Amino acid sequence: MAAERAANDWAQTALDAVRDAIFAIDPEGCVSFENRAAERLTGVGLDAARHRRLRDILKLRDPSTGEALELEVPRNGKSGTTLIRPAVLICPDGAERRLDAHLDPVRTEEGALSGAAVLVLRETPNSEGSDADLRRRADEMVAADRRKDQFLAMLAHELRNPLAPIRNAVELMRQVETADPSFRPSREMVERQVKHLARLLDDLLDVSRLNQGSFRLRREPVDLGAAVERAVDANRPLIDSRGHTLTLDLPAPAIHLEADPARLEQVISNLVNNAAKYTMPGGRIWVRAERQGDEAVIRVRDNGIGVPPDVLGRVFEPFVQSPDSFARPEGGLGIGLSLVRSLVEMHGGTVEAHSAGLGQGSELIVRLPIRPAAGAPAGAPPPAQESQRSRETGPFARPRPVRVLVVEDNVDAAESLATLLRMWGHDVRVVHDGRDAIDAARIYEPEVVLLDIGLPGLDGYQVAERLRRDVGLDRALLVAMTGYGQPEDRRRSREAGIQHHFVKPVEPFVLRDLLAEVASPAGAS
Repeated sequence: MAAERAANDWAQTALDAVRDAIFAIDPEGCVSFENRAAERLTGVGLDAARHRRLRDILKLRDPSTGEALELEVPRNGKSGTTLIRPAVLICPDGAERRLDAHLDPVRTEEGALSGAAVLVLRETPNSEGSDADLRRRADEMVAADRRKDQFLAMLAHELRNPLAPIRNAVELMRQVETADPSFRPSREMVERQVKHLARLLDDLLDVSRLNQGSFRLRREPVDLGAAVERAVDANRPLIDSRGHTLTLDLPAPAIHLEADPARLEQVISNLVNNAAKYTMPGGRIWVRAERQGDEAVIRVRDNGIGVPPDVLGRVFEPFVQSPDSFARPEGGLGIGLSLVRSLVEMHGGTVEAHSAGLGQGSELIVRLPIRPAAGAPAGAPPPAQESQRSRETGPFARPRPVRVLVVEDNVDAAESLATLLRMWGHDVRVVHDGRDAIDAARIYEPEVVLLDIGLPGLDGYQVAERLRRDVGLDRALLVAMTGYGQPEDRRRSREAGIQHHFVKPVEPFVLRDLLAEVASPAGAS
């Protein structure tokens, strides 16, 4: 008897250590034993559970129908195999848990079914609740993702607002460089940093748009060599500031693709920018474009810090960075290569990364299908706000003065922009809210309105609608200059009668050329 009790004690201890809930069911359908996991699951101790029918202490439901689940113990004449059923357990606190119920029949010494059984309840892998719980969690994740995208849009808007006056101040510094060239190094430094911040904001929003499925390509014939040159030129300030040697090898004859020119340049620019950032000062960068069969191949190679093997397979995943990258002075957010992969795949291509390890440099290779469309390839760069290209805005022939109304609630942005416009010879009025803009427009009759969207009182869309409808500015050029750059924001601008929608900070040459068009005889007619 002592040995039997010892064996029972050992069995009890072993079963209590098991995480699965285990019940012994007698031929009458009553509980004769349960382990500690079963007690925790039901809230009923062994003494209270013993000799009670299983269904009285264990509430199970069929997950597909929601009806009570009865586990029938096999008896003589019925199958004696293990029965496995998915189940939903209603816990004492009302919570629901998804489980797999394993019902094993017990046989007599002669092998016959005894009517007793052992029930094991095992939590379903990768599941933490009922279908309703899972749906609720899925809805919460969708809502959280939506809030994240809204936050990114608001973050971009709030950070672009202070970038606008800084960009204007940089341009004002450029205008006085001939009188005092000592300004140039400081001005170029600030200009590089403003462009770096703007690039980070653009990448954040592009990733958000890709996640939402609102990203669209605008395909047209593109000269690949010209696109590579423009992307490299956009990174020249960074390359020169770090003392890198760049070798550029362009295809001859030219390679023509059907692609979105702005996004193709963005892909190449991100790769070149990545190489420049992660190569120590005085390093080397090689950029090569060539044709291989029916594919265009773009290679960007450097002798920089390289990529460790454990990171190499994940470099195109969002927010993945090498541990050593955090020490780089030009580090980013870890989304540039993720964006590259998405854009390349949208064009029907592939991208791959190679590196022999830390300190061994790296090579990024993009392959794109060559599918030329009818018509001549595009030789000109894409629209100014879509392109990575920048241009100097030095001295130029002054056009006739244009009456410009600046509507901007950020005083620094408004005043710096007005100073720049006056330096170009234009007549400028400044107001800081929507209602003042309506009143000023009635008296001033501007030819061009540079309009912020996030204004106090009336927002920019409402101002534009009233300028068209109530003030009668049918022929005036309305230009949105805003931190909001989502497709929905651009659509609302069009509906409000705004002809151009630029995202801050706006390149000065874009405004200069736009006002020059208005000042020309064709633009004034």
